[in-house]
Amino acid sequence: MAKKILTTLTALILVILPFLAGISIGKYSPYVEANSFWTYVIIWAVVSIVLASTVILLLKYFHQSYNDIMVAGIFLFLLLCPIFGIVGLAAPPDLSIKMLEHPEREHLRYSLLFIAALLFAAFSYLLLKGNSFKVKDSTKWIMAVIATLIFSEFIWEFIHHYHYPEALKEWINQGKSVEEFTKNYDNATILAIATIGRYLQYLLIIWLSLLLYKLKQIKIWNPIVMTIFGLMGFVSATVIYVTQFNIPKGFEILLFFFIPGFTFLLLYWLGVALLTKFKKNEIGD
Repeated sequence: MAKKILTTLTALILVILPFLAGISIGKYSPYVEANSFWTYVIIWAVVSIVLASTVILLLKYFHQSYNDIMVAGIFLFLLLCPIFGIVGLAAPPDLSIKMLEHPEREHLRYSLLFIAALLFAAFSYLLLKGNSFKVKDSTKWIMAVIATLIFSEFIWEFIHHYHYPEALKEWINQGKSVEEFTKNYDNATILAIATIGRYLQYLLIIWLSLLLYKLKQIKIWNPIVMTIFGLMGFVSATVIYVTQFNIPKGFEILLFFFIPGFTFLLLYWLGVALLTKFKKNEIGD
């Protein structure tokens, strides 16, 4: 009973850990003019190593053996590091001309998202390649195709926005209006691809959580949370695409569900659910 209570408390702490860690380093954010960019990077790297090492060591207390799903879940858990790094920036992307004074800030944001995308790819590969995730082969193949499309969209989107400062500078050098740049750079085609990406991301997240719950690898809280937020993600993507980012007043919160960082947060929570509700016995059909 004591171990069960401790496991539950651990799960609750891990769910909010990205925010706690991000807030704790927020005062060093490079978006504050007086702060050093490299100081923030070093602090983030050190805290990432300490947090990841500590939690993985603690998990060994609960788990005496590891199989494919457990190892894959660790990669989802490691999403903690890029997520709290983004939270610690304590500022949204700077899309104004002022961005050109510190392009490294946005480069850091999208570098962290690149790391998150690679962790997602590692999780997907290990989960679907392993023998412990006992679902139909056809299901695995469909999931593999969806995961590949998601990863491809992530990389394309992050590269596109990583080069935003350079593209803005070139645009200005051509004597064009700054106000028109965003409409040109993030046009309807770009938004359509991102929207399809969000649909696939939320679809896979909901599907995975339901399957893993069916296989008794996670508790019921996770598929409930994933389904609620996943449906919100579908609504958000639809509204944003239809309105072309001209969201009706009072519904601005929908933007939160469209940012890629939120889908990584849901995947991180899935990792937490896996690592805090894992059975040693082999998963049945």
